Amino acid sequence: MKNILIIVANPKKESLSFAIANKYKELSLEHNNSVEILDLYRDENQQPFFTYIDNPYAREATKEMKYYQGKISKADEIVFIFPYWWGSMPAILKNFFDWNLSMGFAAKFIDGKPKGLLTNKNVKVFTTTGTPYFLYMLTGANRRLKNMFKKEIIEFCGMKLEKFNIFGGVDTNLKDINKIFKKIK
Repeated sequence: MKNILIIVANPKKESLSFAIANKYKELSLEHNNSVEILDLYRDENQQPFFTYIDNPYAREATKEMKYYQGKISKADEIVFIFPYWWGSMPAILKNFFDWNLSMGFAAKFIDGKPKGLLTNKNVKVFTTTGTPYFLYMLTGANRRLKNMFKKEIIEFCGMKLEKFNIFGGVDTNLKDINKIFKKIK
C-alpha cells in the first residue's frame, strides 16, 4: 500500500485537471492505496505570495509550511496535475514549491553541491493544454517543461520522475477524454 498525494493547481473545479485527479484516485484506491487530493486553490491552508525579503534559508517554518511538508513527507508518490499556462505551471503551484520545498526540508547544500532530501518518493505529472500537442513538440516547449520539472524540482529534491504527460488540444471537440483516462495508470 502506498500513500499518494495528488496536488491539483486549477481554479476550475469542473476542469479536466480535476477529472484526471479523480480518475487517478479511483484507480489508486482499487489497488488499496491511501489517496488524498490537495486542491491548492481551495485548501484552507493557502499560503500568501512568497517573497525573498528575508533570508529564505533562515526563515522559520510557518504553520502552513509544516502542514504541507507533513503531507509531502508522508507521501510515497506525489502527483501534480495542472493546466499548462504560458509555457509553465500556474503561479499557485510555483508558490507552493517556493514555500514548501525549502532548504533543510527538500534539499541542502553539501560542499557547494545540492543534495535532495525527499528520497524514496516517486512523482508523476499530468498537465493539459488547449494547444495541440504537436505544436509544443515542434517548438520544444514540452521538453523544456519536462526538463524543468525533472531537473530543477524533482531530482533537485531527491525524488524520482516516474511519468510526465502533456495532454494537448483539450479545448477542442476532437479530444477524447477516455483516451486520456487510458493513459492514467
